[in-house]
Amino acid sequence: MSTHEINLIAQSGPDESASPVTEPDHTGTGRSHVGTVLHAANRWRRTRPLAGCVILALGGWFVVKPVIGSASMTLELGAGAMAGYLLGGGMILAALIALVLPAQRHFPALMATLMSVASLPLANLGGWLIGMILGIIGSGIVFAWTPYTDKQLAKFAARAERRAAARDARRAGRVEAGA
Repeated sequence: MSTHEINLIAQSGPDESASPVTEPDHTGTGRSHVGTVLHAANRWRRTRPLAGCVILALGGWFVVKPVIGSASMTLELGAGAMAGYLLGGGMILAALIALVLPAQRHFPALMATLMSVASLPLANLGGWLIGMILGIIGSGIVFAWTPYTDKQLAKFAARAERRAAARDARRAGRVEAGA
C-alpha cells in the first residue's frame, strides 16, 4: 500500500453507514460508548462485594417485610414492630455501607450477622427464617470477600493487551482488504 493510498483512506473519514452503537468513541480505547460504560460497570463490580451485599440486603428485606404496614398497626405492635424495622433496616444499611466502602466491610458484616441472628426471636422468626438465613450467608460472603491481588490484576492487564493487539490486527486486515 502506497503512502498516497494511506492518505486517501485517512482523509475519507468515518463510514456514515455505520451504526452509532458500534462507532468508536475516539478516546483511544477503540470501544463504543456502550462498551465503555459496560467496561466501567464491570470494573466497578469487580472492586466490590456485590453478591454478598445483594444477598444481605435481600435478607434485610425479608426481615422488614412482615412488619411493613400502616402507622397505626406499627403503634399497636409496639416494640416488636420497631425491632423488625431496626434489625431489617440495619441489615440493609450494612449491605449499603459494605458496597460503598469495601475497605470497611468487616465491621458492617459482623454487625449484620448479629442482627440476622437477633432477628430470629425479635422479628417474626427472622423474616420466616428466610431473612435470617440470607442475612447470615450474605454477611459471611461480604466478610470473606477480598479485592484482587496484584497477580490477578496483572493477568487482567495482559489479557486486555492481547485483546487490543488482536483487535488492531483485525482492523489492519480490514484496511488492507479495503485498499
